[in-house]
Amino acid sequence: MPSMSDRAPDPRPARTKAAIFAAARDLTALDGEVTVNALAKRAGVSRAAFYSHFSGLDHLMGAMLQQMFDAAWKRGVVFSQEKQSLQDAVQFGFGMFVAYVERHHAFLRGALDWKFSHRTFMILVDTMTKLHGEALTRLGDRVPVRLRTESAGRSIAGSALALAAQWLVETEQRATEGESLDATSLLETVLAFAPSWYTGIGPEDPIAAAELLALCRTADPDDALED
Repeated sequence: MPSMSDRAPDPRPARTKAAIFAAARDLTALDGEVTVNALAKRAGVSRAAFYSHFSGLDHLMGAMLQQMFDAAWKRGVVFSQEKQSLQDAVQFGFGMFVAYVERHHAFLRGALDWKFSHRTFMILVDTMTKLHGEALTRLGDRVPVRLRTESAGRSIAGSALALAAQWLVETEQRATEGESLDATSLLETVLAFAPSWYTGIGPEDPIAAAELLALCRTADPDDALED
């Protein structure tokens, strides 16, 4: 008789979590009001089931964004190993970030209207700060001495997020009218304002944003929100 440790893990919690993620994406894309009751109903689960996974909307959004950026970071690490350049990996990481924003425009733009607190934004900043912090650590001596602090990663993360949020707002009407969005200009701006010692792109260097974004679009950017 198999022992408890030999048994396969219960798949139900993972299915419930995936259903809630899908419900959040659907409600947001459809301009529906995102509440715990609406999410539970859409996902086909009880409120108790929702709260067994998430303490509230802040926690849910934080978990979804954490998953998204973790996937982007992992792909960036693989890319750096293939290209043997950490700064190429940094550029790729920014490209993956913008590819997610472009692909999930409806979800992310709608999420700006969720009834959550400022804590959600801080979760997102903290998540991105951690990822940039790992990249900065790997860059080692290429990071200016006085910038080898957590604040450097937080500054880089905050800039990229502010630019992305502005792009989401500016393109909302075009998206509503069914226009296919192209975030090349967003990626070019993000890379232009990121520190040159971080990206390897000098102030006067050309930025191959279109080529980089095309590459990132083929990296299965939906996986992070579909898992």
